[in-house]
Amino acid sequence: MMPRFTIERARQQLDTSFPTATAAVKVLEELGIVTEMTGQKKNRSYSYQAYVELLSR
Repeated sequence: MMPRFTIERARQQLDTSFPTATAAVKVLEELGIVTEMTGQKKNRSYSYQAYVELLSR
């Protein structure tokens, strides 16, 4: 998966439904693995910040 993604992109990559992808991303967010970047209710974008930081070194 890309270090920055939307739920729709995750849905496509996982070949699953939108509600299932949303639930999976929510779990990752609750665990602190990904961070929501937009602050919006729709078209949210997420980042796997540890990976982004590693690539930025």
